[in-house]
Amino acid sequence: MIVAANTSPPSLSVTHRSKHSATQVKRLFKNNPARLRLLKKKGLSQVAAPQIPERIYPSIFNPTFLGNGWSAPPSPGEVQVPQYPFRVARTGNKPFGAVGFLPVYRDVRIHNTKHTTIIRNVAGDIPAFLDELRAVLQLPEGKKGVLTSASTGAHGGGEAGRGVNRENPIRIRTGGAIEVNGDHAREVKRWLAGLGF
Repeated sequence: MIVAANTSPPSLSVTHRSKHSATQVKRLFKNNPARLRLLKKKGLSQVAAPQIPERIYPSIFNPTFLGNGWSAPPSPGEVQVPQYPFRVARTGNKPFGAVGFLPVYRDVRIHNTKHTTIIRNVAGDIPAFLDELRAVLQLPEGKKGVLTSASTGAHGGGEAGRGVNRENPIRIRTGGAIEVNGDHAREVKRWLAGLGF
């Protein structure tokens, strides 16, 4: 801490200025790995284990995927698909009435450094879908919960506009698409196809 003292009469105030910004204090002192190890060793660990929900809906079908990522849904006589509280509709408008793809996409941004997975065409009970998705991908609840375009941040803008990251791994985009931090497209497609979608 730097203290600037004035040489004039003692009735004037002394100015205190911090040496570190709030971000530096957090990085250097609060989240310092050596400090966290010491706290853990003493049993004073302030880091709680992340809450990851259990899977509710088991896989009912073992899908096979083609090289382009397409998988056939189970035929009605092969597997009885239960009623889920959510639905994921496959892409439509295919020629000759063909079955479409699962609407799961990869997105790469910021000079190929930001990888996200986007899931579209989800309807029904979205919180139940997100809990099951978090259980499948082993994602903790975000610090700010699930971000939406309606949530507002400290600066008045939508928190969801800043995208997903490790601290907030899931957000619901404006059009209803669900964005997940990381490239999980293959896992999500296998999970959805296994549920019979």
